[in-house]
Amino acid sequence: MANAPCTVCGEAAKYKCPACEARYCSVGCCRAHRAEGCMPQAQPAPPTPAAQGTANAGGDNDGSEKGDEEEDAKHRLRPEDLQRLDGSARVKELLADPCNRALIEAVRRDPHPLQAIRALRQQAGFEELARALLCAAGSEDTQR
Repeated sequence: MANAPCTVCGEAAKYKCPACEARYCSVGCCRAHRAEGCMPQAQPAPPTPAAQGTANAGGDNDGSEKGDEEEDAKHRLRPEDLQRLDGSARVKELLADPCNRALIEAVRRDPHPLQAIRALRQQAGFEELARALLCAAGSEDTQR
């Protein structure tokens, strides 16, 4: 399978913009693409919480819901973590970039966010954003 050409320089593209799916080959071309004015594609609206809650309305709760809540609680940020994020100049700088905000929105809208994050780790700039967030939040697990 041949790589599509970079929309900036024409070389073989390894990456695509998560907002508009334009292809690019390097961080430099990504930055040039962003500077040209990335036009995000329309995303389908995520399912509403009410619609998600009706999927298990039949009472088929096998106890896994409680386990999921406990697992989620392990990964939630505490108020002090949020304060550190809010005070991080680097995180603010990275979040000012529309493409980084588009990456976060893509993960938020994806029905399988962990898989989306794994896929996005191949995108230029995403790993830098993830590390900055983990470092600012005080996570001990920044060496992944």
